[in-house]
Amino acid sequence: MHFKSKSICAFLIFTFLLQSCTVYQKTPVSISEAITTNNKVVITKTDFTKHKFRRIEQIEGQYYGVIKSNGNRVNVPLIESDIKSIRILDEKKSKWKTAGVIVAASIATLLIASAIISTSIDNSMKHIDILPY
Repeated sequence: MHFKSKSICAFLIFTFLLQSCTVYQKTPVSISEAITTNNKVVITKTDFTKHKFRRIEQIEGQYYGVIKSNGNRVNVPLIESDIKSIRILDEKKSKWKTAGVIVAASIATLLIASAIISTSIDNSMKHIDILPY
């Protein structure tokens, strides 16, 4: 029973670590550049709050940040004068960071699993009586 709970815990940790990482470019871009990239963006407003959007669109002269809420697409109106900076997704760095997390999580999971198995074997060996000839 003890081995199963540790295995489940290790599996859950591994699963959470496999979540993809998102890295944004350091250099801010204009709102028109953000629209043409059609990528995820993070917007820092003049009050220093940050908002993440799947992309930015312009509809009838109005800018919108697109998010998903409860499985539905939602257009959040953006006021250009409230925007301090816009940074777009850096796909290459995001992929490398995700790969690094996966490799690190895999190594950690293997180490945890080997420690659990080693402890389990040690504990089971203590119960074996070796009798002399």
